Amino acid sequence: MNKSRLKGVAAVVLASMCYGVTPILTNIALKGGLPLDFARRIFGEGAPSFLTASSETAMPNESVVMLGMLLGCLISLITALISKKGKLLLDVKPKALLSMTLLGGGTFAATMLLISYAYRFMEPGSVIVLHFSYPVIACAAAALFFGERFTVYKAAAAVFAAAGIYLVSGFCGADSFVGPLLALLSAFAYAAYFLLGKHSAYADVDSSVSGVYITLGAAAAAFVAALVSGRLALPSNAFLWLVLAMSGLIGYLIGLRLLLYGIKVLGSGTAAMLNTLEPVMATLSSIAVFGESMGLMKGLGCALVLLGTIITAFGSLKQQTQ
Repeated sequence: MNKSRLKGVAAVVLASMCYGVTPILTNIALKGGLPLDFARRIFGEGAPSFLTASSETAMPNESVVMLGMLLGCLISLITALISKKGKLLLDVKPKALLSMTLLGGGTFAATMLLISYAYRFMEPGSVIVLHFSYPVIACAAAALFFGERFTVYKAAAAVFAAAGIYLVSGFCGADSFVGPLLALLSAFAYAAYFLLGKHSAYADVDSSVSGVYITLGAAAAAFVAALVSGRLALPSNAFLWLVLAMSGLIGYLIGLRLLLYGIKVLGSGTAAMLNTLEPVMATLSSIAVFGESMGLMKGLGCALVLLGTIITAFGSLKQQTQ
């Protein structure tokens, strides 16, 4: 492996680590701080009270998503300006602009909201594993609605993913079917977002530009959801502002840039295979911070979901090389 490809592998692995941390940051904001046990392990018995989770500082789902998207929009805008692509923001055609803000932003907001709702019912690591069934869903939808070939690889991936979802749903520690259902719905929403990026009016728009408008549209959608539900709120202390800012920085600047670099060097298929480390990192982070459990059956389910994603990516890579 040459140095360039090695750098690409390192970039995707680091991006997966970034995206594995962001769900933990989101959960900290939702709960209003760190779990008491984790805070004491890090800061000792005298851990400051503003660092620990409480019902008084817990944030509504809609507000966490709204603020995260606003920060993501700001970071995307700054990145576009720094890379001297700011002028492209004004060259977008009206049809593409509406498609990005309404369709792209709407499906992205729906994805993030559904994931955040699922966190209320089940462990974060399990949510991300179930959410990561989206590549298989996207492949099936592409075959059904856009005439793409449903290969043997995709069929095998669907079987493994379905078996894994069944196991994770049954052994994830959820009190009801609501959590797994919300996590799966987030996968469908993200599959729709993923397909729109390939088959919508903004498919050819530069990613640095689409990122600004999509996150702006997602922030607006989450804002409307917060107003309608009466759950509009701001962080109650500087620590929660810092958590949300770190989520935007890690997820929308560092992680995204690393992933785009890896895709450029390795190609989308290889990068997608390596990116399956994301749910693994999310699960490990959840175990470390929230004490999430990992039994044999749940672990097997996670492995099957990841295997389905890997098979999907491998089939895509083989098709590209033919």
